[in-house]
Amino acid sequence: MTNTTSKDQLNSELLHRLQRLENHQNIQAVVTDYLIAVDDLNDVEAVLDCFTEDAVFDMSGINYPTLTGKPALRDFFSNVFDSMTHHAHYATNFKLDSVTDNTAKCRTHVIGMGKTKQGEDVLFYLQYHLDMQYEDGRWRMSRFKGMALMPLEG
Repeated sequence: MTNTTSKDQLNSELLHRLQRLENHQNIQAVVTDYLIAVDDLNDVEAVLDCFTEDAVFDMSGINYPTLTGKPALRDFFSNVFDSMTHHAHYATNFKLDSVTDNTAKCRTHVIGMGKTKQGEDVLFYLQYHLDMQYEDGRWRMSRFKGMALMPLEG
């Protein structure tokens, strides 16, 4: 009986560790998918697919608006895509802070840059604080908060 119990306990621990690794990988993939879609500047729906229907997008830390829901996000990113010629975002220092079966919190540092159609350069250094929700078999961002790591130029 002891041998079976220890095997069951080991199996349970291994499954838990495997699930944590899968969650980490899948949550980080959402961040990567978001950044790639934003940098492509051509598929707003790919950006929106990274968010829950009622997501809060808060970039007030760099003087951008706080938006709620996919319709507001669609308008925002459509305008961004229409106003930019180039985007490049680089994420590093990804950290999964907490995770349950259906929710997670994480953060990552991002260097973002771009060029507007008017020829202006955009450059910022942010830390994203993200709340994640597991729904319909995948992770999505339910709250996105960008906080400046360095003062904004200009």
